[in-house]
Parts: sequence; C-alpha cells; structure tokens
Amino acid sequence: MSAMAKDWKPLPHAPIAMVFGLLEHLREASGGREDLYKLGGPLGLELDDLLPVTEAAKQLGLVKIASGDIELTAEGRALAAAEAPERKERLRRRLFELPILRRIREALQEAEGGRVRKQAFLERLEEHFSPTEAERQLGTALDWARYGELFDHDPDTEEFVLAS
Repeated sequence: MSAMAKDWKPLPHAPIAMVFGLLEHLREASGGREDLYKLGGPLGLELDDLLPVTEAAKQLGLVKIASGDIELTAEGRALAAAEAPERKERLRRRLFELPILRRIREALQEAEGGRVRKQAFLERLEEHFSPTEAERQLGTALDWARYGELFDHDPDTEEFVLAS
C-alpha cells in the first residue's frame, strides 16, 4: 500500500458505541477472546453489521484478529475497564492515530478561529473515494470525533469546529 493510500485508509462505518459494546462483551463474557463468528448472536448483530465494528476496533488498536478469533489488546482491555472520563481520554489518544481524524484536527488547530469548511475535506476525500463514500467517511469521522471531543460540525455554516 502506498503512503498516500495509507494516509487515506477508509474508516469502517461503525458507530463508536457499537465498538464499546464489542469491547465490553469480550471483556465480560469471554475473558477477552472469542471466536469471531460466534460474536453476532450475543451482540445482536448480523455478520454484515459485525464486520465494520470489529474492523473499527482493530484500526483503533483495541483488538487483534487472527485465525478466526478476536482478542482484546492490552489497550482494549484498559479502555473496556475504564470509567467514562478515562475511557474518553484513552479513545481520544487512539483517534489521533487515524489519518483522516488527525488531518482534520490538525487543520482545525492551524485555522484561524478553529473552523474549516467541511467542503474542503470532502474535496480532499473525493480524490481517494467516490463522492458518496467521501461523505460517509466524513460522517463516520465526525461520529468518532464527537465522542473523543476532537471536533464538531456546525450545520449552519457547514464547518468543522475545533472542540475546546
């Protein structure tokens, strides 16, 4: 994978709350490890819905997937066991490692007033994804960023806004 493609690795379309549900299930029900294909039932998810959730957890470095098993990493265990303030901070640090989120956050930090037009990021993403997928990528990034308090979106001005 080229450096440019890696910089724009797509985010899996999974709500961050579902990622936490996966972590908590692994921590409580199975000692941190389970057969990947047995997960859907306990989580109430079809395989098509489960795969983006497991991929999101993997991209965040919270699980390892090998030989059909999914296992919490040390960070995944710590995050699953953490209370709300620490959980949010731990996730925030993981989110900074994802290229799309990091680029948006850095642009907002550099921008006067901490605001950048959403369209600017959409155009950059459309160089690597279809227009529909670029929009979906920004939606997922925003969902995750809101939870981690990295940035938000102002629907009146169609700008991303640096979270304080």
